[in-house]
Amino acid sequence: MTSTPLSLSLFAFVLSLVSAVAVTGLALAYLRRVRIERPAVGTFNRRDVVTLFVLLAALPLLYVRLPRVALTAVLAITFVSALSIGLRPLLRPTAMWLTVGLLIGANIWMGNNLLGTVHGWQAYWAENSLVVLLAAVSVANLYVQGGMKLAHVAWFAGALSIYDVFFTSFFPITNALVEAFLGFPLNPSVGMRWGFDNAAVGLGDLLVYGLFVTAALKAYGRTAARVAVALVVVFGAAVPSLVPLVIDYVDARTDTLVPAQAWFGPAALAGFWWMRRRYGTERTMAQFLAGDDVVRGWRRRPKHRAPTVRPLSAAPAAPVAPGAPGAPAPCFRPSGV
Repeated sequence: MTSTPLSLSLFAFVLSLVSAVAVTGLALAYLRRVRIERPAVGTFNRRDVVTLFVLLAALPLLYVRLPRVALTAVLAITFVSALSIGLRPLLRPTAMWLTVGLLIGANIWMGNNLLGTVHGWQAYWAENSLVVLLAAVSVANLYVQGGMKLAHVAWFAGALSIYDVFFTSFFPITNALVEAFLGFPLNPSVGMRWGFDNAAVGLGDLLVYGLFVTAALKAYGRTAARVAVALVVVFGAAVPSLVPLVIDYVDARTDTLVPAQAWFGPAALAGFWWMRRRYGTERTMAQFLAGDDVVRGWRRRPKHRAPTVRPLSAAPAAPVAPGAPGAPAPCFRPSGV
């Protein structure tokens, strides 16, 4: 039984729209309310963007070569690090590590035990999507709060658009990654199963969307963030989901693999150029924190404090007669005071 191209595209569009709105909304809310505790690493510059791009480009090549057990271990370490970064400002250490351990442990168990039925797939995808969304929100805020500018994000998305086209169409590493991750724990995608059909959006795409909207908010404010969200919805969710109705992206396994960044990257660059022309120089993180885009009065988790030791109350002293040794000296006040 096969689904029609229209039903597959609509299914992919609904999933992409929900995941794009979720990651952008959560990332913006987090940036406005929560400060990530991070080491002082200096100013984020173009060299850092190149390093990040090379790292993300090399990881897929490593993933397809690793044995399954080693790949699961690497993914577990990656997700534990990402989740702990985002949850540390919100939870006490014990609660944070219990939450992270529960999320990762449940994902591994579900990926190894529940994928024999449609409902099992749906439960696995729901839990896996929660892990991936939290990781994307955490890492996006780590970079933006650490100094990554909208210009860096736009050029990063533009470079990824070329990478995405090359490794999907000419050197199908993306196809190999889908085969390696689908049906196993810790799939770095937000996805869902409906009947015989699976639809998924990669963690890398969601991370770029989160970076773009948070960097726009930090750089130029809420109006720019709304423009960024609109670009994500149109060119990150709608166009990549519906374009297979016009362009054939079906591979040898009949999977439909659309290079989403090929459509979003140019839109992100155009959006950045428009914002820079309209609003001028980007704000720094310090200027953002001093502005009215930050939610004031947000109470972070309290720091651990030592218990207060109260002294034992002493018995009331016997009254001392005036003039006697130890009696307080008389106090004289000028008139009118």
